[in-house]
Amino acid sequence: MFRSGHQTRLRALKAEDIPVWRDWFNSAEVTRNMNKGMFPVSEERQREIFDSLVRSRSDVQLGVVLKEGEGRAGADPYGGGGYEEGSLVGIVGIHKIDWIHRTGDMSIVIGEARCRGRGVGTEAIALMTAHGFEKLNLRKITAGMWATNEGSRRSFEKNGYLHEATIKESFFCESGYVDEYRLGIFRADWESMRKEGRG
Repeated sequence: MFRSGHQTRLRALKAEDIPVWRDWFNSAEVTRNMNKGMFPVSEERQREIFDSLVRSRSDVQLGVVLKEGEGRAGADPYGGGGYEEGSLVGIVGIHKIDWIHRTGDMSIVIGEARCRGRGVGTEAIALMTAHGFEKLNLRKITAGMWATNEGSRRSFEKNGYLHEATIKESFFCESGYVDEYRLGIFRADWESMRKEGRG
C-alpha cells in the first residue's frame, strides 16, 4: 500500500482492475462532469492506457480502495451488500509531472456511486497530495475541474487547494459550454496546514 487513511487506502493498479475502470468511463453518470465519455472505451483501449501509465515517468496513478473492515463483503458502511476486500472504488493520480519545475496535476474519479459524497474522494486527495509532496518531492500540485463539478471542487478545497483561475467556456456539457476551475496548493502551504492540524 502506498498510503492509508481513516477509511481508504491507495494501492497500485492491477490488470484485474481494467474491466472496472473501463465500465466507469463508459458510464454517463460517472463521466457527466468530466472531459471523458464522448467515445466508448473498449477493454483493449483501457489496457493500452493502463500499460502506458505503468511505463510513464510523468504519471503516478493509484487505485482507491476501502480499508480492511470497511470494504469487506457484508460490512459495507455505505449500504447495498458490501464490497469484496480490496476492490477498486476509485482512481487518483498526479499527471504531467515536471521534474525540473517540480509540479504536477491531480485527477480523481470515484467510480462507485455509493462512495461519493462520503469523504472517500476528499481523503484520497489528501493521501495523494501527501504522496506528491513527501515522496515525489513536488513543489506545487494543481487540479482542474468543470464548473459543474462542485463536489470535486469542495474536496480539493477541504485539502487546502486554492482557486487560481477560471477559464471561460472550456468544455461542452450537454446543452452548453461550461467554465473550467483551476486550483492549486504549494508544498509550503500544505506543510503549514499539517503543523496547524488542518491537513
